[in-house]
Amino acid sequence: MIDPQQFRDALAGWASGVSVIACRVEDRVVATTVSAFTSLSVDPPLVLVALGPNATVRPFLEPGRRFTISILSATQRRLAMIFADPFPVGPSPFPESGDPVIPDSLVTLVCTVDRVDYGGDHAIVIAGVQEATWQDGDPLVRYRRKYHALGT
Repeated sequence: MIDPQQFRDALAGWASGVSVIACRVEDRVVATTVSAFTSLSVDPPLVLVALGPNATVRPFLEPGRRFTISILSATQRRLAMIFADPFPVGPSPFPESGDPVIPDSLVTLVCTVDRVDYGGDHAIVIAGVQEATWQDGDPLVRYRRKYHALGT
């Protein structure tokens, strides 16, 4: 077996987009930054999100739970860093009611958890997509443990 640190170092060479997964829990929004997100199926529209054991949103994503995915633009690096922290500090970017999407994200998806599977120490959330909006812009990318604008 490969050493866990060697594995992390190797996978740091995989560039990926950056998103924030969020759900409303009573009167607050719980959110976390995720780079392990991908489309799974077009018909039906499904996405897959892999959440580590420390992801604050993980305990709340059970079958039937509504949540959002905000795919961040290159100008939203600060938000990616805030929600990568298990105890985010600062004003909430989310609306006071409704779906907790981050304004000005490149893409927002409103989803409902279909099922949760497990692989190693990660929860694998498979969700159906109910709504999608998008706009043009440059994406935020995570590569070699740093955030970058695409092409930099």
